[in-house]
Amino acid sequence: MAESVLITGSAGFVGRALAARVRAEGRPCLGVGRSPREEQGYHAIDLSAGAGPLTELLSRERPSLIYHLAGGTAGGAQGMFSSNVSSTLHLFQAVQAVQGYQPRVLVSGSAAEYGDLGPEPISEDARERPVGEYGVAKLAETRLALLARRRGLRVGVVRFFNIIGPGMPGSLAPARFARESLALAAAGGGVLTVGDLSPVRDYVDLTDVVDALWTLGQRDPEEELLNICSGQPVRMGALLEEILRQVGVRVEVRTAENLLRGPGDVPVSVGDTRRLERVLGRRFTFDLSRSVARLVESLRGGSRAS
Repeated sequence: MAESVLITGSAGFVGRALAARVRAEGRPCLGVGRSPREEQGYHAIDLSAGAGPLTELLSRERPSLIYHLAGGTAGGAQGMFSSNVSSTLHLFQAVQAVQGYQPRVLVSGSAAEYGDLGPEPISEDARERPVGEYGVAKLAETRLALLARRRGLRVGVVRFFNIIGPGMPGSLAPARFARESLALAAAGGGVLTVGDLSPVRDYVDLTDVVDALWTLGQRDPEEELLNICSGQPVRMGALLEEILRQVGVRVEVRTAENLLRGPGDVPVSVGDTRRLERVLGRRFTFDLSRSVARLVESLRGGSRAS
């Protein structure tokens, strides 16, 4: 029988797409999340509350590969530390509590850990300087993962930059821009409110992220840290322009004070891809038009379905 794979945060944006890939590869897929779901192989476990329930699941199923994608930005600083740091601590406590158990574990980090390091591509060796609570929480999560690796666990951290694709949270700029542009198109035009459109981000398509995660999961983590990025800078204004072009709507773009992030924002965040390219043996080529088209079409389909 094929060895099983466990995904924490399996109901999330990346988790759902990765679970589909795992099943397509013919591997049994176990999912873990806080909220109950009617889904085969899914287990409602709040990792932030303790290690016990996960220890029981790991003892029973012994998945050979764990993708730790659970986490979040909700609940202020306390909520972020609970969902990111506590959940990771309890994951490793659960793994270590199962006798003779040595799964491969990939932990999801974030570009937010790097903070404001200037306009040059950011390598995994850069000194982190997070500018907000989320970045601090994710950095603490990374430190726990690297501590587990030092203690002999087969662990690696993948730092996601800005992932774009169908199913992304509506609170993130690409999804909000696309959803509101479609609504304005249906209404015949109007006003689209935005924050600062000057920041530059490193977008990577969800399909490439899932490909990378699957490939990396098939071997012991070679590198303790690995950026998951395209290395291609995209200005937020250019992203919005492409969305409006594909939706086919002319709107008034208006800056809203409540959407300006101030000192918590980072002007430029672009990753260095060299280590990723060496490990994967290939490079991601980010196509803004293609990724926006997939996002817009998924939202159009959702609108038709509703």
